[in-house]
Order: sequence, then C-alpha cells, then structure tokens
Amino acid sequence: MLASLRKHVWNWLPAFVEIAEAGSVVAAARRLALTPAAVSRTLGLLEDALGYPLFDRVGKRLALNAAGVALRDAVRAATRAVDAGLAGDADDRLGGPLRVASLGVLTDHVVVPALIALRGAHPALVPEHVVLGPAEANALLVRGLLDVAFYYEELTSDEIAVERLGALGATVYCGRGHPLFAARRVTRAAVLAHPFSVPRIGDSGRVQDGWPADVPRAIGMRITMLRSNLVVALSGTLLTVLPDVTAAPHVARRELRPLPVVPLDTIPVFAARHRGALGRRLGQATIAAVRAQLAAIASARHRR
Repeated sequence: MLASLRKHVWNWLPAFVEIAEAGSVVAAARRLALTPAAVSRTLGLLEDALGYPLFDRVGKRLALNAAGVALRDAVRAATRAVDAGLAGDADDRLGGPLRVASLGVLTDHVVVPALIALRGAHPALVPEHVVLGPAEANALLVRGLLDVAFYYEELTSDEIAVERLGALGATVYCGRGHPLFAARRVTRAAVLAHPFSVPRIGDSGRVQDGWPADVPRAIGMRITMLRSNLVVALSGTLLTVLPDVTAAPHVARRELRPLPVVPLDTIPVFAARHRGALGRRLGQATIAAVRAQLAAIASARHRR
C-alpha cells in the first residue's frame, strides 16, 4: 500500500510544482497543457494522500504553507540530484544538457565562445543557452531549470550563490557622424557636454556600463542591453560607453573613435548557481571556461 502511494505521489508532484511556481491552478494548467480541472484534481489527490494541505487559499491564488514550502524544496533538491546523475558528474567526461543563461555582450563575446570551447573538449555535452536578465535567471536557477547564469550584478540570496569571474574593460565611444569624431582634441568637458545612450538600470539599481556614479551625464536614450549601444554609437547620434571587446573591430575600421578622457570602471562579470549545485562538475567546468575567455579578452586588450 505504501509503495503504491509513493508511486502515485511521484506522478502528482509535477502538477504541485507548477502550481507552487505559478501561484494558481489556471496558470499551472496552461504551463502543463492540461485543463484546470485536471490540475486541481491532481492537487486534491496529493493533499489527500499526504493527509494535510500544501497551500493556503487566498482569493483565487494559492500560497504555499509551511508544509508546501518544505515539499517544494525537497522536490527541487531531488530534481537537482537526478540532473547531476544524468549529467555524468562521476565520469571523467561531461555529457548531457548544460543549461546556461546570459545576455548581451556576455553572450556574444564570452559565454557562447566558452561553450564552444567546452563542447570541443567534451563532445557529449549539449549546451542550451537562453538570453535572460539576472532576476529571471535566478528564478530558473531556484527551480532547477538552469545550471549557471552569467550577468553583471552580484544578486545573491539564501538560495543563489554568486561569484565574480573577471571584468570587461569599457570606454566612451562616438561614431563618424558625431561632432567629436573629427575633433583634433577632445576634453572631458567636451564629452560631458554631449548626451549619452545608456543601458537600463539593472536589478541592483545601477546602470551596468562602468560609468562612475559620481559623474553626472546627460541622457539622450535608454536601451535594454550594452550590445544595443553599438548600433547607437555607429549612427553618430549619441555618445555611448561600450565594452572594448565589442568596439575593437569598428575602431580598426575607423567607424568608431574612443574618447578615454573620462576614466571608467571595468564592468564586472558574475556567475550564479543554486547553492545546492555548487559541487557539480558541470557548473564548475562551465565557469572555468567563461573565466578563461574573460582572461583571454583582458590579455588581448592589454596588448592593443
């Protein structure tokens, strides 16, 4: 009887987890491609089998109670343990899916090249990359749906561990059509007299382009990602701060001009993992590959 009950409980857990994450039966049913009635019935069966409720009913929403939180966390831990086994962490080779998130410049110049190198060393590995910001990535890390996320902010929490891997150098740039492009001498005052295109404010409350917080600048446009500033810079309409690795080929073609009269901070790069996954070789190998790519970029910058 107990074995049969456990078998049924395992079948009911996916619906429970989706309800816990979505906060409602209707939203969970949409994710699972089932009817709300079927999902509601599954939750009822699970709660009846366990002998206690897992949610508090708050209007049309379901809020996890203490027992629900404990079960959700246990399911997440079990999922991560199964994923670790399927990934072959005990083997010398890495294999299976590797779920990674990053955005913008990190994706183009750091993360994807690192994933290519990592797969070259471990052909059985199947990287799965998505473009996400820090808050979205952390939510998936907590749910066990991502292995590692890379971003520019140190957003730690009780469940998320973040480590700094390195930094990207950045400089103010202008394009051919900008008044400062052909100027014989550019001063700090001249740069500050022109408006900038800047990235949106990050989840930590800061603009993530390395601009010093104590130096005011005029804002002419806000964009979502650092990478988008390349398009703005090439148009010559506004000044931008660009990672030097992004600007380098355009500087070589004389499409962009660096204006290093305002010293900028480097742009830090962080890796985030769920604390329960810190010992996994898969995540460690991915972080090592990204760290190596950042070091190669820094070395190339110093040689220029």
